[in-house]
Amino acid sequence: MHVQNITALFQKQLKDSLRNMPVLVLFFVYPIIALVMTQAMKNQVGMGTFFVSIFATMHCVFTPIVTTSSIISEEKENNTLRVLFMSNVTLKEYLLSIGGFVLVSNLVTSCFFLLLREFTLKQALLFLLAIGIGSLVSIILGACLALFSKNASAANGLSVPFGMVFAFLPMLANFSSGIETVSKFTFSQQVSYLLAGKEFTGFGLIVLGANFIILCVIASVLYSKSISEE
Repeated sequence: MHVQNITALFQKQLKDSLRNMPVLVLFFVYPIIALVMTQAMKNQVGMGTFFVSIFATMHCVFTPIVTTSSIISEEKENNTLRVLFMSNVTLKEYLLSIGGFVLVSNLVTSCFFLLLREFTLKQALLFLLAIGIGSLVSIILGACLALFSKNASAANGLSVPFGMVFAFLPMLANFSSGIETVSKFTFSQQVSYLLAGKEFTGFGLIVLGANFIILCVIASVLYSKSISEE
């Protein structure tokens, strides 16, 4: 693994994203919605905590899926990936650079949630850790969708529905035990538990680990397929 490749790709993505307003704005959507909702319901006891956990879950699930898919699919469509393949850039290096940018951007904008309710230092650190875990798995999922798609339009057509399903399942599970029975096997539901202040559990760690490993394997297969097609 070459650090120079990762650094160069990270810097390139930072410059590209500063010129890509739709991607940039997406990192602020859910923090702003959370602000509006918490202010609107500030007289309702417990609603602030509820809205922060719900929209923070959406922020670390929907946003990384859509942004990662958008970034990779555009580079794939513009034949940038072909150049990277010829430069012997590995999947690990590529995902560390693109994923690193999305992860850092998501963590920075997630700090806004810390202003919307009271956190102790320990709670704030655990909150950001949960955001990081959710973002990491979502980034891999977004990469899978982009690598699977033929072009940017197809990738967007997949990433938005996938992002909505995984982002909204935890919220719906609050109102239906039947949905929670299914959603507890998804990484987004386990991350939602952590953002709501619940402790890590053995089952939760297994679900998160299994989701992550499965998606990494799928991404590796799709990446290899993309190389062969190129």
